Amino acid sequence: MRTLEKWFEPAVIVTMLGAIIVLVFADVVARFAFSTSVAVANEMARFCFVYMIYFGVSYAIRERRHMRVTVILDGLPRAWRRWTFALAEAVFLIYSVVVCWLGVIITQQSVDRGRIMSSTEWPLGVLYAAIILSGALSALRLAHSLWRVVRHGDDHLTPQQDI
Repeated sequence: MRTLEKWFEPAVIVTMLGAIIVLVFADVVARFAFSTSVAVANEMARFCFVYMIYFGVSYAIRERRHMRVTVILDGLPRAWRRWTFALAEAVFLIYSVVVCWLGVIITQQSVDRGRIMSSTEWPLGVLYAAIILSGALSALRLAHSLWRVVRHGDDHLTPQQDI
């Protein structure tokens, strides 16, 4: 389980990037060599790109590499820094839960309306599900980070080595 937890996002990100490279390359070759296009390639590349980006968000949270402004934290005394960082993580956690919930609403509305992708004819909800998965993973990662900060006082700038 620890191996799955450690390598899940990187495996998804690398797989999606590899698929994007193959799909775009195949479409370029088809356009220039055969004067045609692979209709599914653009849509699948877009699909892979969306999943790659959304899983990258939760991976950045796991590695504590997501973008943040730390100038205020750096200026605070060490005792205040921990609790200010915990507050920031809690706000980010609430945001991730809201994103996940809104992803559920958007996905459900898309499925209810019967919206499909044009080339693959997949339900558009499959694409929007990336929001749900990323929001849930991000919330889990942030809840764990918040727990570590409150319970153990982990330094906010040190990337997590092993969970």
